[in-house]
Amino acid sequence: MKGARALLLLSLLAAAGAGQIPRPAPEIEFAPVTGGSGKMRLSQFRGKVVALEFLLTTCPGCKYSAQILARLQREYGPRGFQVIGLAVDPGAAQKIPVFAAETGALFPIAVYNDGAAREYLQVPLMLRMAYPQLAFVDRKGVLREHFRAEDPRMSPASEEASIRKVVEQLLAEGDAGTKAPPRRKK
Repeated sequence: MKGARALLLLSLLAAAGAGQIPRPAPEIEFAPVTGGSGKMRLSQFRGKVVALEFLLTTCPGCKYSAQILARLQREYGPRGFQVIGLAVDPGAAQKIPVFAAETGALFPIAVYNDGAAREYLQVPLMLRMAYPQLAFVDRKGVLREHFRAEDPRMSPASEEASIRKVVEQLLAEGDAGTKAPPRRKK
């Protein structure tokens, strides 16, 4: 019986995936290898909608997400959207320029620590953490959404539409100066 309870607990934790959303976004300090220079902090982007992509530089899914985010950065950047890439794989510093060139990512991409990424996203050590992981921070510095690689919103058929929906919603909140009105049900 104890084994069944432990399995149930692990299943519930896996279904939950990560920490509570919304919550204040913890500070991140990083030094971009591409797309910026010097030390940067997440808090310096307060007032913008930020998408954080925790990635592996050799991961096809991470490259696909970065291509989408690069397009959205160009499209929504003038309205206050900022993408930041955080590469967690060993030897990432040497691989980031190739990753950026392959994906068209002109946004800052820095080396980050896998353990720090888990802590930031509140993913327990007992759970597998597949990449990419996308975290969306609103203009006030609140972590509002977290897409995991296993999330149905990250499937190739729906990923761009899912990301676009979150970005547009968060941008609209700031454009109006308040929260966006509720969407009408169809």
